[in-house]
Amino acid sequence: MYCRKCGNKLEDDALFCPECGTKVDREGMNQDVNSNADAPHYQNAASGQNNMGAGNATGDNNNEKINWREYLTMENIERFAPIAALLPIGMAVVVSVLGLFLFNTLGRIGFGYVICKILIFLLKTLFILAAAAATGGLVYVVVKTKNMTKVNSWIAPVATFAAFISCLGIAFGWGVVAWIFGVVSVVFGLELLARIVIAGQPMDSPVNPGGAFNTYKQYYDNYKEKYPTTKDLEKAGIVDPENSKFDGAGIDLFGYSILTALVCTVTCGIAAPWMICKIYKWRLSHTVINGKRLTFTGSGGSLLGHWILWEILTVITCGIYGLFVHVALRKWELQHTYIDGEPIVANGNESYFDGGSMAYVGYSLLGGLLLAVTCGLAYPWVMAMIQKWDTRHQVINRRRLEFSGSGLGFLGEYLIILIFTVITCGIYAPWGTVRMNKYIISHTDFVNE
Repeated sequence: MYCRKCGNKLEDDALFCPECGTKVDREGMNQDVNSNADAPHYQNAASGQNNMGAGNATGDNNNEKINWREYLTMENIERFAPIAALLPIGMAVVVSVLGLFLFNTLGRIGFGYVICKILIFLLKTLFILAAAAATGGLVYVVVKTKNMTKVNSWIAPVATFAAFISCLGIAFGWGVVAWIFGVVSVVFGLELLARIVIAGQPMDSPVNPGGAFNTYKQYYDNYKEKYPTTKDLEKAGIVDPENSKFDGAGIDLFGYSILTALVCTVTCGIAAPWMICKIYKWRLSHTVINGKRLTFTGSGGSLLGHWILWEILTVITCGIYGLFVHVALRKWELQHTYIDGEPIVANGNESYFDGGSMAYVGYSLLGGLLLAVTCGLAYPWVMAMIQKWDTRHQVINRRRLEFSGSGLGFLGEYLIILIFTVITCGIYAPWGTVRMNKYIISHTDFVNE
């Protein structure tokens, strides 16, 4: 006698299936299940969904139990395997970036600091649980699926188990252990991503590192063909002079970053406003919106007074005012941003930022919640959401801006930046920032132009 839902062999006097918990319906049980006994486990589970009412009834035919094992199908779990194997990278990046964001937003002292520590702990726990669940699910599928090639099938569970150990190491500061297992899981994860997700092969297909490289190359070529950059269009001679673009170079930002770190260290942070203005001036001088190049007129001396006031208010309010510093800085920046070559009316309120601090805090908290729920996977979409809000509140020379980018576009850029940043041990970060600026500016336009 066999279970109608999972195909597990039952004892003659069994009332419930010990495997999936389904109530035994003895009428027609042997006849229905024997015909499917040789089918793979996940196919039997899928066919058993049609009999949920008969197997899961608890006295009321209208109340049906939904068994979580119904979702542990080969198709669903094998697609999650590459993502789970890459969780250590996601955990390291998301915890670092989100931690820095939360500490800068909520503050590093007082109640805000406690909230930051709790949120980061919960985020680490979610990553660990996700890696553990993925490992258990993959082992379950491999063991229960009879027709899988055993050696190849165990690659994915081993990779996700390494990811689980690495996530534990990151959470508890195991240093070398986290790094070694992280490298193993990421290497296998990249191969699984190419083979299973991009190429569409099953989980038990042969491992092929060379084929993975070709798969990524083909995917990148297709992406470039579908979404050409401004530089690609310029080379092809079809670029529109009214397009938006960012023409700064990564080596320039790298130099500014080194200079900023040295100067701020020597001056104990006093020179920070001047270095911020220098980077603003460089960034905006390389920003072109609909063919109009921008310029920045702010100075470190004018920012210094605001900077000191913000620091004092943040300390007095135990970090709470830190939530409003971002918008205050954006307002100051936009007040000194203009279109190069166009006349500026003194005190004419030509350029400004009209976004509110409470709206920014709301978007930030919503973004943090989405990141926590999705273990950081929603980061590109969260950034697109915040970028759209930020851009539509910018007015330059009485022209309002809009952003047309998408989370999918951010995802493609972040994957490339993440891979190169990891390979270069973080050296690629300035070039990654420039690459992201190029994407953002290329999707930014003046409204109705």
